[in-house]
Amino acid sequence: TPLFKSWRFVLSRYLGQVTSLLAFILSIALTTSLTHASALTNIWFVQAGATGDGKSIENPIGSTTMLERKSGSGDTIFLLQSDSVLDGGLELKSGQNLIGLTNDGHKPVITNSDSTRNNGNGIVLADNNQVSNIRIEDTIASGIYGFNVSAINIDGVDVHGANRSESYIEAKYPTLPGSLPHGGMVFTHSESPAKVRVTSSIVTQASGFGIVSLTTDSVHSSLSVSHTQVDGGTKIGFFDAGISALVRGPTARVQLDVSDSQVWGRMSRSGRNIMVVASGGAHADIRVERFFSGHTGQDGIVMAVMQSPSEINLYIGDSLIEGAGQMNVEGTLVNLEPVDSSRDKEGRISIEIEGSTLRNAGAVSGFEDVAANIWLGGSQFLEDRLPAEGTYKLRITESRIEGAGRSGLEFGALSLLKGGQPEKSVYDVILRDNTIINNGEAEVMVYAPNAHIDARGNCWGRVEGLEENRVIILSPAKKSQLDAKEPITCKGEPNGAFK
Repeated sequence: TPLFKSWRFVLSRYLGQVTSLLAFILSIALTTSLTHASALTNIWFVQAGATGDGKSIENPIGSTTMLERKSGSGDTIFLLQSDSVLDGGLELKSGQNLIGLTNDGHKPVITNSDSTRNNGNGIVLADNNQVSNIRIEDTIASGIYGFNVSAINIDGVDVHGANRSESYIEAKYPTLPGSLPHGGMVFTHSESPAKVRVTSSIVTQASGFGIVSLTTDSVHSSLSVSHTQVDGGTKIGFFDAGISALVRGPTARVQLDVSDSQVWGRMSRSGRNIMVVASGGAHADIRVERFFSGHTGQDGIVMAVMQSPSEINLYIGDSLIEGAGQMNVEGTLVNLEPVDSSRDKEGRISIEIEGSTLRNAGAVSGFEDVAANIWLGGSQFLEDRLPAEGTYKLRITESRIEGAGRSGLEFGALSLLKGGQPEKSVYDVILRDNTIINNGEAEVMVYAPNAHIDARGNCWGRVEGLEENRVIILSPAKKSQLDAKEPITCKGEPNGAFK
């Protein structure tokens, strides 16, 4: 069939230059063409500067406007590399695949410099889309934008300089200040379950968000980010985040998985490498593995429950988190009005850290006086309300916590240090087989009166264990809340421990 010949030509000409995933896609499509020829969709070829009809690789179409008119659901679109940039953005239809074909290692480039075309977005998604092996540059709004779409796969996509206009998406998140901005890759879910996968991609210098998922109402969604780099970017209003998941609604849930990836360079005083926010009774589960979090203006990883009875669970494994301006890892219950007053004590943050290193919080100027590698405590957005009352749970095993500007681990609402009311939240903390050393003023700082910290079986940099002057306990907390008995020798240190 003519379609079979097109696939064979693409395979023979480009297979040696495309990614392994693309090769897999092509082989599956070729098999499909042989077994389901009567139900085949179309293949289109597009290239910046071309003037053809897009029906063959020798005669590509050069207009995304024309391509949108001609192509149908389920079609495959090949974007060919060119010396020019394909402008105008592209709105995909359900089931379409957009695949870039490299030339001499260079990915084809698409942009959108026209706010009247696809609202300035580079790629606008529909359900069941795959976008792979392309570069998106300097778009007016988001590089990739998906509004209520599901089953999305993004692979080998580079997004640079997205949201040049610093514009905002239509969706809102009422418990956060200001509208939500566009960014590198933006996905919103409010109507149906959704799965989004981002693999082997790069997002650099995006304004607002690098990669963000917004889940509201009763939707369950997941965002998986792997083998991906998010680097730099600029603040828009309150928002300056590398990877973010925002979830709101009494039965809304989000699963965020970040693995084999790295984020750094959000350098404003609002900069966060990973930010997760839950409101309105929502639930968020976060899993971070083999992850590098580098220098950022405020927090490396921050979990914020804005309203009870919302809940966030975070797992960090085999990761390096360093150089945040304020906190490398932060968990906070915010004192906004609960959704249900009868459940105002049910806000919950649970963090488990395993086999990881957290170091050098305070390396970026701006928060030196409060810089902690790990901080759990209430945040007071409403001055006339007491700190939120809920539960914090922290488990850390076989990890290193070192070099923070003020403290290695810190527990309590910062408002107390400024004369505010003590919080009533319960803290359940277990530390085992960790090395906790060389943190500025203290290894552990406690000012939460209901914190129980079981820190037995850790290395504190000396054979005798944790020195009294390396612990700061502020009223109304008491020394009895911390148990640091049974110290162990430090792993990987000279003579097993510092003197």
